Amino acid sequence: MKINNISVNGLRGVRHNLDLELKGKSALLYGDNGSGKSSLSDVLEWFYYDKIDHLSGEEIGRKGYEAMRNIFLDDEDTGTLELGFTNGDLNSEKSIVLKNGNLKSQHTNKEDGFSDYIESSQEENLILRYKELVTFVMYSKSDKLRALSEIIGYAELTNTRDILRKVYGRLSREIKTKNFDNQINRQQGIIIEQFGQNVTSDEQFIEIVNDLTKPFELKTKIKVLKDINAVLNKIKKPDDSKAIKQETFLVKIGDNLENLPVNLDEIETQYIAYKTQFDSIVSDIEKLKKLSLEQLLTIGQGIVGDKEYTDENCPLCLQGKNKSDLLSSIKDRIVELEGIKKEQKKLADSKSTLQQQLASTLRLLDPLLLDNQVNETENATNKDNIEKVIKEIKAYQDQLKTKVEEGSSLESESKLKVDRKTIDTLQIECKKQLSSIRKERKKDPKWDAHSKIKVAGHAYMEIKKQRKEKAAYEKQRDTLEVVYSSFLKKQKEALETFLDTFSEKINEIYQFLNPGEKVENIKLIPIEKDDELSGITIQFDFFENQEVTPPHKFLSESHLNCLGLAFFLTSVDAFNKQNKFIILDDVISSFDANHRKRFADLLIERYSDYQVIMLTHEKNWFDIVKNLVKGKGWNIQTIKYNEAKGTHVDEAPQTLLERIENKFANGNETGLGNDTRIYLEHILKQIAQNLEVKVAYRPNDVNEDRMAFELLTELKGTISKRKCTELKDEPVINRLLSSLFIGNKDSHDSSFNPSFGDMKAFWQDVKDFEKLFFCETCKSPISMRFYDDGKNQISCKKADLTYTWKR
Repeated sequence: MKINNISVNGLRGVRHNLDLELKGKSALLYGDNGSGKSSLSDVLEWFYYDKIDHLSGEEIGRKGYEAMRNIFLDDEDTGTLELGFTNGDLNSEKSIVLKNGNLKSQHTNKEDGFSDYIESSQEENLILRYKELVTFVMYSKSDKLRALSEIIGYAELTNTRDILRKVYGRLSREIKTKNFDNQINRQQGIIIEQFGQNVTSDEQFIEIVNDLTKPFELKTKIKVLKDINAVLNKIKKPDDSKAIKQETFLVKIGDNLENLPVNLDEIETQYIAYKTQFDSIVSDIEKLKKLSLEQLLTIGQGIVGDKEYTDENCPLCLQGKNKSDLLSSIKDRIVELEGIKKEQKKLADSKSTLQQQLASTLRLLDPLLLDNQVNETENATNKDNIEKVIKEIKAYQDQLKTKVEEGSSLESESKLKVDRKTIDTLQIECKKQLSSIRKERKKDPKWDAHSKIKVAGHAYMEIKKQRKEKAAYEKQRDTLEVVYSSFLKKQKEALETFLDTFSEKINEIYQFLNPGEKVENIKLIPIEKDDELSGITIQFDFFENQEVTPPHKFLSESHLNCLGLAFFLTSVDAFNKQNKFIILDDVISSFDANHRKRFADLLIERYSDYQVIMLTHEKNWFDIVKNLVKGKGWNIQTIKYNEAKGTHVDEAPQTLLERIENKFANGNETGLGNDTRIYLEHILKQIAQNLEVKVAYRPNDVNEDRMAFELLTELKGTISKRKCTELKDEPVINRLLSSLFIGNKDSHDSSFNPSFGDMKAFWQDVKDFEKLFFCETCKSPISMRFYDDGKNQISCKKADLTYTWKR
């Protein structure tokens, strides 16, 4: 996509119409500092991105809107930008108007295709200003990665990676908090306590049970584990069933308390992380305000986006507004809050993780209070201790109810820590009661055997359950680790392939701008931390030093600018899919003289298929590029500013010759003497160079400003010295020397005021003089390059115009 025409009215420095007819061609626009030429890059950025980054801020406004309308517009006036494209279906006018004290903007093109075009264009690099040249180069390593990730869609892969890592982390935490090994060890301890030995197989367990029941002559032997219940039923059941219930409950308490400390450790760690993120947001009042606004906007987006919402107004303020425009505005404002949303998401993720951990920990204790046995008299102290621990854990949950937008602070982690002494007391009390019960049951052999088999059987089944669950968890974790590692490897390979290609292009452009210099092999290098990609750095060879970094440690400002330009143009090549135009706003201001022409050559030779819109206040640079693009169809304009018109395109003809002839044709005497004098000096410089006219040495800056009288006098002397009979007595040269008085006096303050007829006669002398040295047939000048030694003649390129010329 290229631009056919730009029409600006009442925006930025443009008070009245500024029209540029480009017809898809490149443009070179010159304007002095303060002329408002950068208004063009500003309004184009606003057209595509609905904001101007360098004007956005607290004092100007979130999108720079307050600086968008021309300050001289009346309240009822509308500022507009109209763009015409090579694809006419995308033509649109964007306006900004003051309504009810608020600035509103909208496009006239409401077609879906146009909306899609704008949305996709927002992912492209279209505008480069001089102050943005080294932005990427000076980014931190992590910011370079972020910037590239956003451009190439790498961020989506990073999101997938983060999900895999999050799931892997959750599985690892669960394995840790479930404390499988400690649980298994505890159950093995219970078996040893009951049987006097450990059990490692079903066969061994069955053998021990058969030995325990042998004195009772049950005439039944256990062959498989499921036979145990039948044997227990044949053993005389204890008379004191209350005691067995209490023993089972106490074992249950011990089992659940086994995992409690590691879970409490995890709670404390996660709470510290959550509180740190919470405090970071709360500490910034403006961030809090924007966070509240984000919630409101998200709700509004849901309401307006609903198909059933058909009203053409804002549901909050009820002001009339097109539904699609309103949705677009809400979306833009939500995107603007993206950074805070990321912090909010990070906080929400941290909160969710902590909530899950709290719930998991409470599941160890809540079942104890649901057991009817807890209400027995002998468990009064146990119940109090369990309830105390639960209450202290729930204090963390109370902190999670605090909303960050309220600006309140959270309790310190030291005040929330669960008192571990309560847990110790509970464990000691349970062991004490268990010891008393087991001492009492030994008085009844059947009761004792019954309890041993039941308690050990429960422990043995728990071991089998824990081992199976542990194996399942570890299999999931290990499988996910393999997937995660493979994903990281593929992600890394894909990025490295991209970076290699991207780096090759950057290096190619840099070498074009800096031929023969000892800065080579520029590469974007990924940086890893803990086997994960954490950033990107720029590496290069600097003279004999290889693979050095970073660039600003070694390179000058101008070379850094070349590197920044190379990155911008490379990203344009790689990622701009919709548009084939770029806007370069005063970029050359940051380059030294050695790089300016190379930059122009680069754009003309390598980017001829792009529409390049260049804005500059550098007159010499403007002249260089103007000469380079002659005959290439570029639109060359001058941007000016005055109080009456504001920023506007100079309406004068594009060349000095056209302007002079236009003034004569229209009887316009303004500056005519100055224009004709400048034109004469211009052709005299060419003639003096072509004929090797010797003039006195002057410094370079003065050489460029040689006056016409000096050049013409030296030229006349050279003609006489070379015995050029055809030119020696040419009357127009003497007439011109005499009439130079007219051009000079009209160029400066003087009491002498030449008439229009005087100026016309002077201009005729200039044109007659030009014909003596420039062939009308082949349009080339006479030059020493075409000197004929045999004939002692000098001529034009095709020898249609010749003069005697002796060396």
